[in-house]
Amino acid sequence: MSKSATLLLAGMVVAGVASTGQAFWFGHAAAGCGAACQSRTGADPLDYCLNGCEENSKWPSQYLCPDRVHAHAPFDTMVRNGWRRQNLLGAHHFNEDASRLTQAGELKVRWIMTQAPPQYRRIFVEQALKTETTEQRIATANQFAEAAAFGQQVPQVATTHIVSEGRPAATVDYVNTQFRENMKVPVLPTTSLGGGGAGQ
Repeated sequence: MSKSATLLLAGMVVAGVASTGQAFWFGHAAAGCGAACQSRTGADPLDYCLNGCEENSKWPSQYLCPDRVHAHAPFDTMVRNGWRRQNLLGAHHFNEDASRLTQAGELKVRWIMTQAPPQYRRIFVEQALKTETTEQRIATANQFAEAAAFGQQVPQVATTHIVSEGRPAATVDYVNTQFRENMKVPVLPTTSLGGGGAGQ
């Protein structure tokens, strides 16, 4: 068998074996990994042979980046869901007709705009049973955010199906009051200076 025929046969074998692996490992999973994770492809059988030799020489480093992307994906999702709940405006943040924010709602929007990390400064509004009420909540939140921006970037307002699990203010005040009233006096313990025995 001639040298060119051998290279052609080897190239066809490598192409058949590597095509399935490349479809899995070098698809969307490696989209953000950069060019270092991508393998070179070509129609020339010699390119397939060289590509196979290159992958074998650096194995398994070419698979680490896609694996890391898959491993990080659940944590990224949990972080985004956590900030969605943290930046959530519920029904108790609006008045009855959702024409304005309550004091708690205004403080929540101000906190989102000034204290949340810049990449997570996005306001989420709990969906109401009526579409008109949800749209009114979005408009009210947008209006207050634009008025409180003072030239800064206005955060985006979006709806979410998550329900805001708030507690009545009276309950929160009662817990804080009881905690404050039952605190121990911050004084040092009394000690006896007279003949201390082994039992003291």
